[in-house]
Amino acid sequence: MKDPLVRFSVAIGGELLRRFDRYREEHRYPNRSEAVRGLMTAALVEDVVERDESEAMGVVTLVYDHHAGRIAERLTELQHGHVERVVTTTHVHLDERRCLEVILLRGQAKVVRQLADDLIGVKGVETGRLVLTAATPVVGNGVQSHHHDHGHGHGHRHEHDHPHTHEGPDAKAARRPGKRRPG
Repeated sequence: MKDPLVRFSVAIGGELLRRFDRYREEHRYPNRSEAVRGLMTAALVEDVVERDESEAMGVVTLVYDHHAGRIAERLTELQHGHVERVVTTTHVHLDERRCLEVILLRGQAKVVRQLADDLIGVKGVETGRLVLTAATPVVGNGVQSHHHDHGHGHGHRHEHDHPHTHEGPDAKAARRPGKRRPG
């Protein structure tokens, strides 16, 4: 069952609202409500993954020179030492020397962070980054909403448990008779 929507009001300064509206447009949210939901969910996810014991998913990106010492061997050893945490890995050759490794990790946030730090800290890694997200829903009944852009002029937000359409942000409002409210 879908979590029912609840309306509430927010009072903010004019400059903050203008900046928020620019943010909403740049990130292609169809309206203010979707943008607020997206930001609130992102803040809650961040709060959850800051807790060491929370279940998290992590994406580690590494760029390294595979000719630098035993770096490829060391990265492989670290991953094999944590087979229960490494979900998958992708290796891409950027040029004759440099490689990009993308590693998907799962586990307690503190364990994922530690393994990511170990991987990023291997001598010879040029750049490394960890992006963490909650592995379990942070709101509602397991239905999470997200926004993404398909590169064809607009993005959209949808929940994971129903199909979605590819229409511009004003398409629904244009079909709706009567008064149109801004965002």
